[in-house]
Amino acid sequence: MKVATFRKGKVARLGIVWGDKIVDYNAVAERLAKMGKGHASRPFPEVDLKGFLAQGPPALRTAKKVEAWVRKTFEGSPRRPLKNWVFDLAKVRLLAPIGNPPKVMCLARNYVSHLKERVEDGPIPEDLLIFMKPVPAIVGPEDPVVVHPDCRELDHEVELAVVIGKRGRYIPQEKAMDHVAGYTILNDVSDREYVGKKDPKGWVNWFFMKAQDGFAPMGPWVVLKDELPEPHGLRLRLWVNGELRQDSEGEGMIFKIPEILARISRFVTLEPGDIIATGTPRGTSFSTQKYLRAGDVMECEIGGIGRLRNSILLDKPVYRTQ
Repeated sequence: MKVATFRKGKVARLGIVWGDKIVDYNAVAERLAKMGKGHASRPFPEVDLKGFLAQGPPALRTAKKVEAWVRKTFEGSPRRPLKNWVFDLAKVRLLAPIGNPPKVMCLARNYVSHLKERVEDGPIPEDLLIFMKPVPAIVGPEDPVVVHPDCRELDHEVELAVVIGKRGRYIPQEKAMDHVAGYTILNDVSDREYVGKKDPKGWVNWFFMKAQDGFAPMGPWVVLKDELPEPHGLRLRLWVNGELRQDSEGEGMIFKIPEILARISRFVTLEPGDIIATGTPRGTSFSTQKYLRAGDVMECEIGGIGRLRNSILLDKPVYRTQ
């Protein structure tokens, strides 16, 4: 099952992606509740995707009932109108699946090929190298990545992002996958001016390089883990203006997801809605010197998930309060 956040009109809604359509989860679940097939006579509590994940198995059971009812109704004879609950995907605006995650954590140098293009003779890391991105870094599918006009070394990194569905601390590796809700795509946009090339000690300014507004395009939806039982073998690719720049075919992560979650949860509590991006393969602009420019279009694709498309737009550096 694929779950998404979409906008129809002015209101953001939680949706279930169903082929080339999207189902308004809250609206149909409320309808089923009123029909006595969901939550009996209790008022149905509307949730966003983060709230959906926090509800755990009950939300998934409701989602399956919603999908089954829509399928039966839509495919019935005669067909019943569902125009208030089911929309064409092409006619809605998809937003970032989770626009307000508790945390966005990203791994650096978790693919050997990317490690070697960054530090040619560097050793394989013995521990995770993690940085964080703030919520304003998140943008959704088709949203522009707006960068300041002095940015000259803008980079792209297609990454598989793990979405946490169950709270946990000190998680053992053998229990780690129980805390995964599903997966999405994150493009770890970076400003390589701050990578330390001009510093005599080579210090990296991670905040300026990674945490700028719009530097975490995410989407197009979350694929729940039952559809992707083996996430480590998924193929990651990224195109810029139609040119293939990154491709992970035949390569896997250095640190696998259970180890990542176990290690991180030693230091922070993992919460429903947390996003953990698991690293990128070779082909970044830093190695090719093909830095992004205004008007460039990035397309990230991960097998079994879908495509995330964003363009680059130059900002106007003027004082504003909104």
